Amino acid sequence: MAAPFDSLAKNILDVMLHDLGQLETEVEVAAPASQRVDARFVPDPSRDAERRALGLLGRMTERPSSIEAVRNAPNVAEVREFVRKMLNHLHARSLARPDGAERMWLLCAGRPDAALRAFRATPASGWPAGFYDLGAGLPLTIVALSELEATDDTLVLRLMGAGRTLVGALRTLRARYAAVPRGRVLFAAVVQVLMAAQRRGEPITEATMFDISEAEEWMRRERAEGRQEGMREGVREGMREGMREGMRLVRIVEGKLARTLTEPEWDALMQMIGDDGAASVGAALAALDADALARRLVAPRG
Repeated sequence: MAAPFDSLAKNILDVMLHDLGQLETEVEVAAPASQRVDARFVPDPSRDAERRALGLLGRMTERPSSIEAVRNAPNVAEVREFVRKMLNHLHARSLARPDGAERMWLLCAGRPDAALRAFRATPASGWPAGFYDLGAGLPLTIVALSELEATDDTLVLRLMGAGRTLVGALRTLRARYAAVPRGRVLFAAVVQVLMAAQRRGEPITEATMFDISEAEEWMRRERAEGRQEGMREGVREGMREGMREGMRLVRIVEGKLARTLTEPEWDALMQMIGDDGAASVGAALAALDADALARRLVAPRG
């Protein structure tokens, strides 16, 4: 996927699924040369109701699943490579656990017409438009995100799309974040990706409808209305490089200070992470004692 949304799909999956089961990202696949899938999820049966509330994503993750997101329309060779990677993954899992059958999902921002024809894919029975099966012998489904109907049930998936699909999903999210499950933390994650990309000077063509100053005002308003902790969770989960590294860094900083960050300190740390990345900021702050760290957060660019 192209910058600045190169990790957005994994960020979204983490935000929506991280506490509903066992979620791994960048999962190594056993092969002659190491391979990885974007995410692997094993549902927690005690959280089924919450997971089902996520709409189509919840339905897709009813059983152990591997998910790969492609920010284009993959050609035949690319889909074949993905199938090979998935077969390697299934083989390795079956050796470890004979009952470890999984469903595999290939999320395509563009409709892969040539690949659908070459693999003789057919519309998936019982699923809405945009879902294609490659046959009963291969538990793999191609999802053409651009074909999904614009509903709340498909919102999370459409946010992993591109072009008009992504623009429409962003507009829906901005208008309906309060009504969809986990909508606030999802909106916060997307806002953080856009703001960090803007600070790095990266083009955000899909976000031309998205007023960054409006988003910043929304974040300030959320804090003023007493939702700061929810926003913090959303930002923590929306920063993965910000996500996982960013969350760990926030915890390390708060642990070193032996207190919760103040709002100005929080804003300063988020700006530093957005500008320089969590790894670079963590290295710069590691040697500071608590007093020096507090001073650094008051004047982060000094």
